[in-house]
Amino acid sequence: MKFAKGFLLALFVGTALVAVPTVSFAQDDNSALEDSLFGGSEDSKDSETEEGVDEDALFGGGSSDTSDEDALFGGSDDSSSEDDLFGGGGLVSDIVESDSVASDELLTNEAVDIGGRISSSIKLTYDPDEENFEDAFTSGLDNLSARLFLDARPSTDLRGLIKGNIDYDTDDGISFDLREMFVDTDIDNQVFIRAGKQTINWGVGRFFSPANLINIETIDPENPDAELAGPVAAKIQYPIGNNNLTGYALVDDIENGNPIALASRYEFLVGGSEFTVGGVYQFDNPWSVMGTVSSKIGEVSVFGEAVLEGNVNKKFIVADDSVPLGVSVRGSDDLYFSSTLGGSYQYSNDDDNFSVFVFGQYYFNGLGYEDLTVAKDNQAAIGTLIAQGDLSIGDLFNRGQHYGALSISSPDILESDFTPSVFWIGNLNDASGRINLGLSYSGIENITPSFSYSYGYGERGTEYSLFGPDQSMSVSVSLGVNF
Repeated sequence: MKFAKGFLLALFVGTALVAVPTVSFAQDDNSALEDSLFGGSEDSKDSETEEGVDEDALFGGGSSDTSDEDALFGGSDDSSSEDDLFGGGGLVSDIVESDSVASDELLTNEAVDIGGRISSSIKLTYDPDEENFEDAFTSGLDNLSARLFLDARPSTDLRGLIKGNIDYDTDDGISFDLREMFVDTDIDNQVFIRAGKQTINWGVGRFFSPANLINIETIDPENPDAELAGPVAAKIQYPIGNNNLTGYALVDDIENGNPIALASRYEFLVGGSEFTVGGVYQFDNPWSVMGTVSSKIGEVSVFGEAVLEGNVNKKFIVADDSVPLGVSVRGSDDLYFSSTLGGSYQYSNDDDNFSVFVFGQYYFNGLGYEDLTVAKDNQAAIGTLIAQGDLSIGDLFNRGQHYGALSISSPDILESDFTPSVFWIGNLNDASGRINLGLSYSGIENITPSFSYSYGYGERGTEYSLFGPDQSMSVSVSLGVNF
């Protein structure tokens, strides 16, 4: 472990040294970068719009009333979208010099900007596998929530943002979830600083992202556009031409006594490809190093991630004949390598009334089990270990080593306002998975009716078929308003 700690410390020094040779080639374009750097949450995935994109919008229901590519895959052409307020995007973009007066007007606002989205949906679900016909139907409130933000920009070098969700549940009542709260400033328009609770997306994967090392939430493959909550951190970003060197201090409440975690990342361009390298280190806690790439091969956009982790805190189930349950729980000091590779493709016909968008991704999970028999054949024992607190539900997520996911959609097909979609995710180790078919209609302003069918397959006890194959159908109607 001394070698691992030394390696991590060398990484942070090495990340800075990698950036040094590019300084002599850097152009004086930092002022042009200010708008994008202070535009909002750091997000190598496209920033979420205020209108939002959720699982139901992609797979046949929910609150999204958009039907174009951006609504399906993470962007927006709505001038009131959150992207306009919070920024986003990667390094591969044209930088346009603008008049300084116009730039100052864009970056300052005497008034505090307040906005968000209110959405509600109801759903009727039918389970054809339910023996009692009356019990096969369930219906009720599926969502009632509001996304609110407050954005204050008193000067060109100072900004504050607060963003949160208000949710209502018929059993639990009203709850509030703070998503982000930070302050931005800069030093001589050369070094940019952000302090507070913030989203920090390092990964480039669509459905799986092992390089998402810092956010406290992980991607839901069935709702990949959902914004991820991040930690409380101080971020210092230094642009070097079109490249970026960023350092982070990740902090916990001082009463908890946890040491500050350190992280750094360097983003750079090689031709038309964007690369990142980085790492996270905290004394006596898990450490990680990562690298990502985003590029294009012909008409196909491709991406990849690779991660090496050590001192992980995941608990593993192992066969153990010396205990009554037949299995026990252990930790591990091993090194774990994970990676992912994927791509996307868009097709539109000459009449521009038919388009298809495809995303596909493969994920190798180094923290998974080579042999899933121990998890499949000991469900009762695993339940006991969870009840005793020796094992958590999180320890059982992504239990396999090989996964795949694919989504296909055709927004506003033949200008009909209908959007059909297909989504598949599977554990390639235990041959289990789930298929979602969806159809939504966006021809009614602010109202989106939708239909979805879901089928889970695999042997009983497998990851996506815990109780055997299942299927369900649902119809939902959602209402959403931006303000």
